[in-house]
Amino acid sequence: MDFDSIPFGVDFREHIKQTLERAQVVIAVIGPMWLGGRGKNRRINDPSDFVRLEIATALQRGIPVIPVLIDDTPMPQVQELPADLQGLAFRNALVLDTGVDFHHHADRLISGIRDLVKEPASVAPAQPEKAAGTKVEPVQESPAATKEETAVGDPEHRKKMMVLFGVGGLLVAIFVALGWYALAKTNRLQKPALSLATATPVPVIMETPTVTPTAMASAIATESPTPVVMPVVVATPVSIPPPPSPLPTPPDNVIMDDEVRAFVLEHYRATERKDIDYLLTQYDEWVDYNTEGRRDKAFIRNGYDNYFKRWPVASFNVGDVRVIHSAMANTVAVHFQIRYFVRDISSSRSKQGRADEDWVLAKPYGALRIVSEKENVHGEAPARQRSRRY
Repeated sequence: MDFDSIPFGVDFREHIKQTLERAQVVIAVIGPMWLGGRGKNRRINDPSDFVRLEIATALQRGIPVIPVLIDDTPMPQVQELPADLQGLAFRNALVLDTGVDFHHHADRLISGIRDLVKEPASVAPAQPEKAAGTKVEPVQESPAATKEETAVGDPEHRKKMMVLFGVGGLLVAIFVALGWYALAKTNRLQKPALSLATATPVPVIMETPTVTPTAMASAIATESPTPVVMPVVVATPVSIPPPPSPLPTPPDNVIMDDEVRAFVLEHYRATERKDIDYLLTQYDEWVDYNTEGRRDKAFIRNGYDNYFKRWPVASFNVGDVRVIHSAMANTVAVHFQIRYFVRDISSSRSKQGRADEDWVLAKPYGALRIVSEKENVHGEAPARQRSRRY
């Protein structure tokens, strides 16, 4: 979204600052991998990281920042944050459970946002009903006044509508981010495609005037030889139904255990035959890649090139593949163990051992993709080489 919304040739730092000048609230959606990687290579340590720039700018300008912790994600500690983000550790956070308590937590978040932007009540108090027999006199509006209001509009009304639209746009942006987070979740990184639109809204009571004929009182009958029927306005409450439930995951995107096992086996057969092009089709555009953080396919291709040059001969034996389904039918966690043997004939070097594999697979468009790959290698390789390529 950032790359699509920022014009070409524009300094994205200044663009973010200008955008935040119009913001009333900033929400930091924090999941287990929010800091990004480990050690000095963490994404949050990058001064040009979009998330860091946005939150640091909001803190500097005194804009309220609400940390939203997904499921059981702990609040980042002061010592884990760079200097310009350390103020975030002292902000009161809200937990957003992706399970049965989601609606309750989402309602709390919406209420908190409304308090911060001082959103006015959207429903006016009901007007008292006219007693039967009371004559209703039509109100004559000045044509000049009506024309002026139509042309200019009520400033107070415009202000209210701007607040409402601002809150709505903010909530949509939050849960687009949550949708991305659902696909990138690692080691229980779980994110149903959250949308505050799915939170059950409180029915709003509106008033619809209904005209009920009522006979005039006998006192009025003395003024006219014919009984006069006058309308009496009666307020009839109308309940707005909640929006329809989100559509279920299409059958083509539901992940089955057998296809996961076949996917894993073909991955290692392609590695044995050094088929880089096929291997890259198994990865998403961006992958949470071992200890490297989020990497694209160009980085992964380079890693495989170096690996095949180092070990021209490789064979793998895949153990039992355990598939762990999540609340989202198109995202699963996968755990298995492999035995490997690699060899360089020209130098007579060889290594063998085992590795524990933890992947997260997603199926957003009818085909499985690796969105996270973690590996723990056990073998004779020196510790500095125990990352991915044995």
